[in-house]
Amino acid sequence: MHAQSLVADLTPPSERGVASFEVWANQRSNALSSEFLNTFQSGGFLSRAFFEEALATHPLVGGMGVQAGWAKRGSTRPLGDGPWAVTGSVGSEVLVSTLWRRDLFELAFLGNAGHVGRVDVFSGTGMRVGAFNRLSLGMEHVETRQRMELSVVQRVAGVEWGIPNGSFWVSEGVDSMEVNMQAYGLASLDRFPDTSGVQFNHVLPAYGVGISGSLPLTSDLFPLQFLVDFQDVGVMWEPAGGLVAAVDTGFVTSGLRVPFSSYFTEGGYDNEEGITWQDIVDGNTGIEPDSLYFVSDSALGRMLMLPTKIHAQLSWWPTPDLQVRAQARAGSWLPEPEITVGVGWIPTKRLAFGLDYRTGGWGGARPVTWLDLRVTKKRMLSIEVDDPLGWMWGSEQAANTYGRGVRFSLKRLPGAGWTRFMGLPSRDLRGPAPVKQTQLPQTSSRP
Repeated sequence: MHAQSLVADLTPPSERGVASFEVWANQRSNALSSEFLNTFQSGGFLSRAFFEEALATHPLVGGMGVQAGWAKRGSTRPLGDGPWAVTGSVGSEVLVSTLWRRDLFELAFLGNAGHVGRVDVFSGTGMRVGAFNRLSLGMEHVETRQRMELSVVQRVAGVEWGIPNGSFWVSEGVDSMEVNMQAYGLASLDRFPDTSGVQFNHVLPAYGVGISGSLPLTSDLFPLQFLVDFQDVGVMWEPAGGLVAAVDTGFVTSGLRVPFSSYFTEGGYDNEEGITWQDIVDGNTGIEPDSLYFVSDSALGRMLMLPTKIHAQLSWWPTPDLQVRAQARAGSWLPEPEITVGVGWIPTKRLAFGLDYRTGGWGGARPVTWLDLRVTKKRMLSIEVDDPLGWMWGSEQAANTYGRGVRFSLKRLPGAGWTRFMGLPSRDLRGPAPVKQTQLPQTSSRP
């Protein structure tokens, strides 16, 4: 009897929590179509009509973004008899963000002949490029699945330039001009590259600390689930000693003469007739270049925000086999939030797929397809394709697309003792699929 009671009191030990490995890459623009980029890449003679067609649909501010990276996550078994387990993740990502004004695009490729007498605005134009490594460690609750981590982020390298304030004006008679320019450039290098190029030991990495976590909320009365996931909410310290360049100047011309040489020489205003256009052509301006721009390899250190990511998702199951979801994503240098709404189907215990509508971020409206496949009892493969036609590069079908993206994820579902999220992960492969409306998707499956 004593031995039997010991056996009856035994409970299976809790298993390891969720684990995943994912890779992603996407490129998107709100101004440059796939047809434009493919033609521009191919080269050859690009007519004025080609650029005029692109400008016809160009927004006031054009942009393009690129994101590519990988991440690995895992959680241990609960510590002792408590509900908390150790969780952590590691990964890398490359971010590219580019913004430009429509006026600058037109001036670069068509000139200003079509809009003399109008002020061209360049303010807000710029580009940022960064390569990041991250490591986070924290705790995860096996029942609520709430997670909190401390993240350490390394920016391996970064480049940035921008025009906070810039404008250009030419009179209708093309006899007067006004230019105003404030621009800067920064690079994480401790010296200027020589003829041998950039060497890795000249790169100045930056480090930051942030908070990452996940807050899932599941209704006990309705088949609803709300999930907020945030990553790297914190700051980064950029060391001193990098490269910096700045331009802060402006001038106004009246008539064919350009009487502004006195502004760049000591002594102030004089009675000289100033620089003529012929002086500029001959290179006899007498202007010192150092008076126009500043360049140094001893930039001051500064504190920056990390490329934070915030993702929120609301899911609703009107029936056990039908899922409706809405998502919002911000951060990662996105110029505006990215909104996604869609519907999914779960026809079997192993398969779910859906179609979403996505807008915002780096571009306009586009379709998104996704698929979840239970390859084994505890392994699930997820694939998401952003704007599928965009991957048909160079074809007629991709001409009117503005980007493309893909995400692959292989997950290990949490084992016994862990709450599983609703939807396909909650399906128990050993039992029948739910068929009644009153049977809500499980929130604490223990296979």
